[in-house]
Amino acid sequence: MSTCIYDITASWADNIARGPQFDSPVPQRPQTHSDQWIDFLGYKVASRIGVPAGPLLDSRWTSLAASLGYDMVTYKTIRTAASTGHAPPNVLYLQADGKQLPAAGDTTPLQAAGVEQPDEAAATAVAITNSFGMPSMNASFLMADIPAAQAALRPGQLLVVSVTGTPNRPDGVGFAEDFVQAALLAKQAGAKVIEANLSCPNVGKGQGALYADAQQVAALTAALVQALGPAVPLLLKVGAFPDEAALEAVLGAAAAAGARGVAGINGLSRSIITADGEPALGPDRPTSGVCGAPIRHAALQFVRAARRIIDRRQLGLALVGVGGVMCAQHAVDMLEAGADVVQSATGMMWHPLLAHEYHQLVQQQSR
Repeated sequence: MSTCIYDITASWADNIARGPQFDSPVPQRPQTHSDQWIDFLGYKVASRIGVPAGPLLDSRWTSLAASLGYDMVTYKTIRTAASTGHAPPNVLYLQADGKQLPAAGDTTPLQAAGVEQPDEAAATAVAITNSFGMPSMNASFLMADIPAAQAALRPGQLLVVSVTGTPNRPDGVGFAEDFVQAALLAKQAGAKVIEANLSCPNVGKGQGALYADAQQVAALTAALVQALGPAVPLLLKVGAFPDEAALEAVLGAAAAAGARGVAGINGLSRSIITADGEPALGPDRPTSGVCGAPIRHAALQFVRAARRIIDRRQLGLALVGVGGVMCAQHAVDMLEAGADVVQSATGMMWHPLLAHEYHQLVQQQSR
């Protein structure tokens, strides 16, 4: 049985205070010469595997991931001001029974299995729901910690900082303006690449589906690109789409507005219930994001469709594949589906040596 590096029985704040739960030896990774590194958004990166926004709470977490061979690590989504997010529980296991969820159309509730890992749940089969509400540390912490995360990287590694906007600020600043301010905070802290998180499925009304509205995506992307300037590439994190036409509209709008890449997918939003049929996370959170093994097929479907659209329309967008990458072969599958870079969240959390096994697999396949 694999142990998660994040203590799902504790709060987000407790996990930041404690740091990641990992005390195993760090294996020596197979070395590649710098002439084999890839170009990603103008940066030379040693491999195509990384970690998306979510698991890496601060510099201790990004540093651990980098030491374990994840070469594109994403600093957990930040806001302009401190936010505690949702109260625990934030992560529950699911009784998924090996099921693969479709990207859209299936509204069947899934049953939670609590916070104790089921005995049969191998690392490659972990199915969870998570609901954090995108908590964030305050600006002074971030201004010190993001440079620390950057400084801990090795040659050939890249730090991406994920940002989001906060609606209903008491000072009257609007959502889009706050989003821009969060991006500028990340830039001021030294972020080389910024990812706009448009896709969190369980934050609050009006925030989670932003990514699916082509007009809103175009307007927000244009504002972010103008504020950041050409030196800081902008990625957009999106969720699953109901059909390829909707995806094409958003990708076209994003590219026209100046985005440099797109990452997808986030968790699939579903109703999560107890054995008694009640909302497992409480009445104020009837739905939450499903992550891990059950979303792999939906993620592959997204990547294949996005690759077709990007190539056919010559959009020039980098493509980051995320979702259900639970082992090294899954990472290879995502790249073969058309991703430029692959990222693992749940897989990395329950099986931190996934990147090491990916590097070994790539080395074996290149012989």
